[in-house]
Amino acid sequence: MQTILTRNKKNMLAITKNQPIILGLAGKAGSGKTSVAEQIVPKGSMELITNGLRWDHIFYALPLYELASIKSNIQGINSRSRKLYAIHEVIYNLYGGSPIGFVPDYNDLVSLVHQIESMPIGNDGLKPRSFLQESGDLFRSVRPSVFADWAIMKSVKSFRHYQNSLSEDESFVPFCMIISDVRYVNEAESILKHPNGVVICFDAEQKTLDSRLIKRDGQIMPKEQSIHPSENEIDDVKKISTAVVGTDNMTLEEQTESTIAIIKQLMEESNA
Repeated sequence: MQTILTRNKKNMLAITKNQPIILGLAGKAGSGKTSVAEQIVPKGSMELITNGLRWDHIFYALPLYELASIKSNIQGINSRSRKLYAIHEVIYNLYGGSPIGFVPDYNDLVSLVHQIESMPIGNDGLKPRSFLQESGDLFRSVRPSVFADWAIMKSVKSFRHYQNSLSEDESFVPFCMIISDVRYVNEAESILKHPNGVVICFDAEQKTLDSRLIKRDGQIMPKEQSIHPSENEIDDVKKISTAVVGTDNMTLEEQTESTIAIIKQLMEESNA
């Protein structure tokens, strides 16, 4: 089990009631990012406070999965019009959800809506990975930092909601938002710029990753997907990460324990 705190940034978490911890999990496909996040924040769980932290979980690709679901599941009367409306809402919110944010020019926004509506979903097994990559590229071509901006905004919004939900007799518990699919340098940088930003990169040999993908998806990633920038910027993300965890010989439980231990260590150093 190998964990390296890289010290590429000030590894101090200023735990206050004013800022969330934002934990980015980076790594190539099959590295365990989503699995670790779901170990910490199980789907459907009502109890989100463990290990002295209140946890939540989002991922950059969430709007893209929403778009894939809209395209696949809206059927029946006026289905195309309803799809276009729903796609518009997702894209509008992705770019900030406000005219004073980063929403594109209206004609460009309409163009994006129609491009997504006409883009094929494909059949990539459990994940529509080609659609996720191609639609993500489309949105980044308009604003390269669109997903980085969206995730920070959503993390802070969730933290504020938690703050406001506390009653007078409830104690504040440090809040940690996990972003479980950091793949681009600008995504990692946006997290690390945050006062309590941490990026943990899960590292593994390609044969380990392929074995996990076969177990999960029934196949390794096709070449055209494996050469996509979302897989090939990881080495640069690794260089700036707060910590690098070698996972070749780790179980999922050990990987999860290591992740939590890094956050706890950084919190302890902050309070020293």
